[in-house]
Amino acid sequence: MPDNIKSYIQKIENLPTLPLIAQKIMNLNNDSSLSIEKLMNIVERDPAISAKILSFANSAFFGFRYQTTNLDNAIMRIGFNNVKSIAVGISVLSFLDDSKKISDYTRLFNHSIAVSLAARFIADHIKAGMEEDILILGLLHDLGYLVLHRYFPDIYQNIRDSFNNGGSLLDAEQNILNSSHAEVGYWLAIQWNLPDSSINAILYHHTPNLGKNAKQLALIHIADYLVSKNGYSPFEKDPDYPLNQSSLDILSISDSDLKHIEELICHVPLFDENFDMSRDTTGKEKDLH
Repeated sequence: MPDNIKSYIQKIENLPTLPLIAQKIMNLNNDSSLSIEKLMNIVERDPAISAKILSFANSAFFGFRYQTTNLDNAIMRIGFNNVKSIAVGISVLSFLDDSKKISDYTRLFNHSIAVSLAARFIADHIKAGMEEDILILGLLHDLGYLVLHRYFPDIYQNIRDSFNNGGSLLDAEQNILNSSHAEVGYWLAIQWNLPDSSINAILYHHTPNLGKNAKQLALIHIADYLVSKNGYSPFEKDPDYPLNQSSLDILSISDSDLKHIEELICHVPLFDENFDMSRDTTGKEKDLH
């Protein structure tokens, strides 16, 4: 990690620890009926996380015709591992919320969910066989932006200003940080001892050919590219958001295949009101100013 990033990190007075709810969920065994009961007990105590899990279970990306309002049914629908991944991801995203700049956080939050859902959709569409692993990678891939937004708002704003003056978002990061959000997120993922697959996705989601589990990385990268191109970028719409061509080769996807996938994704509604971070858990709109 570049020295300048380390110096920024050292300025965080109270080093954040992984949210307790995420720690508890990550420690659950994947193949135990008792673990399902424990997961239910943990999640039910947090109405915001419960609402998001139900939103995922009812998402058009999962293809169910009828909605459910029951967590038991959600687990039956989308599986224990999916629910576990969603709960960990949402708890981390919520932990890094900064109520002072809700509109910026909302965009980052919605982008993370959009990438997660789109990556799972692509995995299912091309029969990649990684549907259960991919949700948490999509939710956490831009952890670095959330760290910058929460702990370094001046730097975050400088990146926004540089981006608004022209060029790509990644170029703006290099101009301001001489580094990237990927490296910032990687640092926190290491501190939190997140799973290797999440650490890998956080660091290499823009360069899938350089990391381990290249197919997972390629799925996240393509989903990131498509949702950013179509209105759900971490900042404003970025017409120069880069596509790493290696991701297509890794997944044996042609340019025409990519165009078809983009058309399919654009016709599926990403969010319902539970995913809208401009609303609190009661459905009332938050003040975005």
